[in-house]
Amino acid sequence: MRIRSLSHAGITVSNLEAAARWYWDVFKLPLVALSEMSKADLENMRVLYRLDDCSLRLGMLLCPRGGAIEVFEFSRMVEAEHRWNSPGVSHFALDVKNIKAWHKRLSTRDDVEVLTPVQNTDGNEWFFFRDPDGNLIELIDLKFNYFVMRGLGRIAGFFMRKGPFRSVYQAVKD
Repeated sequence: MRIRSLSHAGITVSNLEAAARWYWDVFKLPLVALSEMSKADLENMRVLYRLDDCSLRLGMLLCPRGGAIEVFEFSRMVEAEHRWNSPGVSHFALDVKNIKAWHKRLSTRDDVEVLTPVQNTDGNEWFFFRDPDGNLIELIDLKFNYFVMRGLGRIAGFFMRKGPFRSVYQAVKD
Protein backbone atom coordinates (compact mmCIF):
# COMPACT_ATOMS: atom_id res chain seq x y z
CA MET A 1 0.00 0.00 0.00
CA ARG A 2 1.23 3.50 -0.82
CA ILE A 3 0.06 7.05 -0.38
CA ARG A 4 -0.79 8.93 -3.56
CA SER A 5 0.17 12.44 -2.45
CA LEU A 6 0.11 14.95 0.38
CA SER A 7 -3.54 15.99 0.51
CA HIS A 8 -3.50 19.16 2.60
CA ALA A 9 -1.93 21.12 5.43
CA GLY A 10 -4.10 22.47 8.23
CA ILE A 11 -3.73 25.85 9.92
CA THR A 12 -5.74 27.67 12.57
CA VAL A 13 -6.84 31.23 11.83
CA SER A 14 -8.61 33.88 13.86
CA ASN A 15 -11.21 34.67 11.17
CA LEU A 16 -12.00 32.25 8.36
CA GLU A 17 -13.37 34.83 5.92
CA ALA A 18 -10.44 37.21 6.47
CA ALA A 19 -7.96 34.36 6.00
CA ALA A 20 -9.72 33.17 2.84
CA ARG A 21 -9.61 36.72 1.42
CA TRP A 22 -5.93 37.05 2.34
CA TYR A 23 -4.91 33.72 0.76
CA TRP A 24 -6.91 34.66 -2.35
CA ASP A 25 -5.37 38.14 -2.55
CA VAL A 26 -1.80 36.91 -2.07
CA PHE A 27 -1.81 33.46 -3.74
CA LYS A 28 -5.11 33.21 -5.66
CA LEU A 29 -6.15 30.13 -3.64
CA PRO A 30 -9.95 29.82 -3.89
CA LEU A 31 -12.13 28.75 -0.98
CA VAL A 32 -13.75 25.55 -2.29
CA ALA A 33 -15.39 24.10 0.83
CA LEU A 34 -16.84 25.49 4.03
CA SER A 35 -18.42 23.59 6.93
CA GLU A 36 -19.23 23.96 10.60
CA MET A 37 -19.05 21.69 13.62
CA SER A 38 -21.29 22.47 16.58
CA LYS A 39 -20.29 22.26 20.22
CA ALA A 40 -21.96 18.83 20.32
CA ASP A 41 -20.00 17.68 17.27
CA LEU A 42 -16.76 18.79 18.87
CA GLU A 43 -17.64 17.15 22.17
CA ASN A 44 -17.58 13.83 20.32
CA MET A 45 -14.08 14.72 19.11
CA ARG A 46 -12.75 16.12 22.38
CA VAL A 47 -9.80 13.72 22.33
CA LEU A 48 -8.70 15.33 19.05
CA TYR A 49 -9.30 19.05 19.65
CA ARG A 50 -8.94 19.09 23.47
CA LEU A 51 -11.43 21.94 23.88
CA ASP A 52 -14.63 22.19 25.88
CA ASP A 53 -17.63 24.34 24.99
CA CYS A 54 -16.30 25.24 21.55
CA SER A 55 -17.54 25.20 17.96
CA LEU A 56 -15.52 25.11 14.75
CA ARG A 57 -15.72 26.43 11.21
CA LEU A 58 -13.39 25.01 8.58
CA GLY A 59 -12.70 25.60 4.94
CA MET A 60 -10.46 24.31 2.18
CA LEU A 61 -8.30 26.58 0.03
CA LEU A 62 -7.39 24.82 -3.20
CA CYS A 63 -3.78 24.92 -4.38
CA PRO A 64 -2.69 24.28 -7.96
CA ARG A 65 -2.19 20.58 -8.80
CA GLY A 66 -4.74 19.48 -6.20
CA GLY A 67 -3.22 20.09 -2.76
CA ALA A 68 -5.09 22.26 -0.27
CA ILE A 69 -4.73 24.34 2.87
CA GLU A 70 -7.41 23.56 5.43
CA VAL A 71 -8.24 26.55 7.61
CA PHE A 72 -9.76 26.15 11.09
CA GLU A 73 -11.56 28.89 13.02
CA PHE A 74 -12.46 27.87 16.58
CA SER A 75 -15.01 29.85 18.58
CA ARG A 76 -12.53 29.79 21.45
CA MET A 77 -8.79 30.25 20.82
CA VAL A 78 -5.88 29.17 22.97
CA GLU A 79 -2.58 31.00 22.53
CA ALA A 80 0.31 28.79 21.45
CA GLU A 81 3.96 29.50 20.95
CA HIS A 82 5.55 28.25 17.73
CA ARG A 83 8.79 26.40 18.42
CA TRP A 84 10.95 24.78 15.79
CA ASN A 85 12.85 22.64 18.25
CA SER A 86 9.79 20.71 19.46
CA PRO A 87 8.35 17.69 17.67
CA GLY A 88 5.41 18.60 15.46
CA VAL A 89 4.65 20.49 12.29
CA SER A 90 6.76 23.63 12.00
CA HIS A 91 5.54 25.17 8.73
CA PHE A 92 4.24 24.47 5.25
CA ALA A 93 5.86 25.44 1.96
CA LEU A 94 4.41 26.67 -1.31
CA ASP A 95 6.32 26.08 -4.54
CA VAL A 96 6.66 29.26 -6.60
CA LYS A 97 8.68 30.74 -9.45
CA ASN A 98 10.54 34.07 -9.30
CA ILE A 99 11.26 34.01 -5.58
CA LYS A 100 12.86 37.46 -5.50
CA ALA A 101 9.67 39.06 -6.86
CA TRP A 102 7.63 37.20 -4.21
CA HIS A 103 10.00 38.41 -1.48
CA LYS A 104 9.76 42.00 -2.71
CA ARG A 105 5.95 41.84 -2.99
CA LEU A 106 5.41 40.34 0.47
CA SER A 107 7.95 42.69 2.08
CA THR A 108 5.76 45.66 1.09
CA ARG A 109 2.63 44.30 2.78
CA ASP A 110 1.66 45.55 6.24
CA ASP A 111 -0.06 42.24 7.08
CA VAL A 112 3.01 40.02 6.49
CA GLU A 113 6.10 39.52 8.61
CA VAL A 114 8.96 38.50 6.29
CA LEU A 115 11.46 36.65 8.48
CA THR A 116 14.41 35.91 6.19
CA PRO A 117 16.06 37.24 3.07
CA VAL A 118 16.02 34.94 0.04
CA GLN A 119 18.29 31.97 0.77
CA ASN A 120 19.92 29.48 -1.61
CA THR A 121 20.37 25.85 -0.58
CA ASP A 122 21.37 23.18 -3.10
CA GLY A 123 20.06 25.34 -5.95
CA ASN A 124 16.69 25.95 -4.27
CA GLU A 125 15.79 29.54 -3.38
CA TRP A 126 13.50 30.13 -0.40
CA PHE A 127 12.40 32.44 2.39
CA PHE A 128 10.04 32.39 5.37
CA PHE A 129 7.25 34.70 6.45
CA ARG A 130 4.22 34.75 8.73
CA ASP A 131 0.65 35.25 7.55
CA PRO A 132 -1.62 37.68 9.45
CA ASP A 133 -2.39 34.97 12.07
CA GLY A 134 1.28 34.14 12.61
CA ASN A 135 1.28 30.87 10.65
CA LEU A 136 4.79 30.14 9.40
CA ILE A 137 5.02 29.74 5.63
CA GLU A 138 7.96 29.03 3.36
CA LEU A 139 8.00 30.04 -0.28
CA ILE A 140 10.45 27.96 -2.29
CA ASP A 141 11.56 27.94 -5.91
CA LEU A 142 12.87 24.44 -6.48
CA LYS A 143 14.44 25.45 -9.82
CA PHE A 144 15.73 22.30 -11.55
CA ASN A 145 14.87 20.22 -8.47
CA TYR A 146 11.18 20.74 -9.30
CA PHE A 147 11.55 18.26 -12.17
CA VAL A 148 13.49 15.83 -9.99
CA MET A 149 10.86 15.98 -7.24
CA ARG A 150 7.82 15.84 -9.53
CA GLY A 151 9.01 13.62 -12.36
CA LEU A 152 11.77 11.49 -10.93
CA GLY A 153 10.79 11.44 -7.26
CA ARG A 154 9.90 7.74 -7.03
CA ILE A 155 12.99 6.67 -9.00
CA ALA A 156 15.28 8.98 -7.03
CA GLY A 157 13.73 7.71 -3.79
CA PHE A 158 14.39 4.11 -4.78
CA PHE A 159 18.07 4.75 -5.55
CA MET A 160 18.61 6.87 -2.43
CA ARG A 161 16.98 4.18 -0.28
CA LYS A 162 19.29 1.51 -1.76
CA GLY A 163 22.38 3.75 -1.80
CA PRO A 164 23.33 6.78 0.29
CA PHE A 165 20.46 6.47 2.81
CA ARG A 166 20.59 2.67 3.16
CA SER A 167 21.49 2.87 6.87
CA VAL A 168 18.28 4.81 7.58
CA TYR A 169 16.16 1.96 6.20
CA GLN A 170 18.13 -0.93 7.68
CA ALA A 171 16.76 -0.21 11.16
CA VAL A 172 13.18 -0.24 9.83
CA LYS A 173 11.64 -3.47 8.59
CA ASP A 174 8.68 -3.46 6.20
